[in-house]
Amino acid sequence: MRSRSVSDAPPESAEQFAAQHAPALARLYHRSHAARWNVSQDSLNEAAMRAACSSGLTGAAVIAALIDSLHAEDLALALACKAGHPSAWEHFITTLRPSLYAASRAIARDESRGRELADSLWADLYGLDVRDGRRRSMLDYFHGRSSILTWLRAVLAQRHVDYVRATSRTEQFADGVTPNPDPNPNARDDDPADPERARYVQMLGAALDLALKSLAPRDRMRLGYYYRHRLSLNEIGRLMNEHESTVSRQLARVRDTLKREIETALKTRGGLDQEQIRLCYDYATGDLPIDLARALPEAN
Repeated sequence: MRSRSVSDAPPESAEQFAAQHAPALARLYHRSHAARWNVSQDSLNEAAMRAACSSGLTGAAVIAALIDSLHAEDLALALACKAGHPSAWEHFITTLRPSLYAASRAIARDESRGRELADSLWADLYGLDVRDGRRRSMLDYFHGRSSILTWLRAVLAQRHVDYVRATSRTEQFADGVTPNPDPNPNARDDDPADPERARYVQMLGAALDLALKSLAPRDRMRLGYYYRHRLSLNEIGRLMNEHESTVSRQLARVRDTLKREIETALKTRGGLDQEQIRLCYDYATGDLPIDLARALPEAN
């Protein structure tokens, strides 16, 4: 196992993190337009540090690339909403509510239940629960690694699954049927009342496999070094005779290629529209068994 360098070590404080990654954090603040919501550089820095810590990634170049990939404007908006900024909340609701209602209807496949599902989010997002003098908002868990709309769709999808499972259990007890405690703990717990979830997850996994196998060998190797063997950009650059900035650009290019190939496969082979493709990603959050190592080569 390789030893961890000083630059790989997690920061001990927000101040140390800010000092280590000052250029990337400055770029993040510039992209975020945070001043619009009176969000300070320090607040954005702390949010970026939480995103880095939650990712489990290490290495100065890798963390800088992560910061550069964050959805800066969405992150600043979330921070302003958590702080109770009135204009931020108005913007948040005005811009996101129509899309959330549409996603909820698609997830629940029922107009009334879909609206109820979407409306259930607002109180938790605002944070009515106050502890130690501070409102606790669901937005505490948003780190900007996806767009805020993608994150909210995933939350809605999971809430719907929880609701269906709870309803199913209640109906079983009401009918005098005792649920099986778990005859096969290794089996997938797919929701029988939501068959589209399992189908969409399977389709997305198959599309990913096809997209990975269609990559050039050098691109697969670069992905293998990064995702399977967890090497830093600098280490990959030495192995492939590339500068680490080139490695970063090539990885970004390949990720974009994979996304295009996956969505093309879902449209042409699966016959899905754009809203259904978004649901594939939403349903996959947290339970899609994507293991990049399965399709990526061993390092020599």
